[in-house]
Amino acid sequence: MIKKSKQAFIIIYFLVASFIITSCADENRLFDENKEIPALAWDYKMPLQFDINISDTTKYYNLFINLRINGDYKYSNLFMWVSETLPDKSVSKERVEFVLADDRGKWLGKGLGNLYSYQLQFKPRMKFKQQGIHVFTLEQNMRDDILQNVQSAGVRVEYWSKESKAW
Repeated sequence: MIKKSKQAFIIIYFLVASFIITSCADENRLFDENKEIPALAWDYKMPLQFDINISDTTKYYNLFINLRINGDYKYSNLFMWVSETLPDKSVSKERVEFVLADDRGKWLGKGLGNLYSYQLQFKPRMKFKQQGIHVFTLEQNMRDDILQNVQSAGVRVEYWSKESKAW
């Protein structure tokens, strides 16, 4: 019982801290949204969808995948299908691997309690070819049909600049 209330406290603390951090001014951010995974169990049949309105196709952008896992996640990586549906309904799909821990098992994300957050560089300095709604879909693609201990996943799109984290 004490362990569950401690976990609940950590999750609430993390959500409040995330809200405070994300509510601060971030001039480079165009889109940044995460979706919670129910019961920390990400079923491969449960893709996460994000609609992003792109109005300027002349600018460069950095595209990141956000991920939150807890310390009980049993793999050191995560394979994911990332698909993009363009405004003209054409679709591109790419399988990507994200390394989450080093060779000794140390988590590479930012940790708070038992939670680890990642902002994984997916497409740095890219241009969108079409104006309108771009739909990004994230699907876990691991051996387990239901991937345990995944808190949330999301997408971040920011304007590229020389000072950007990604080149």
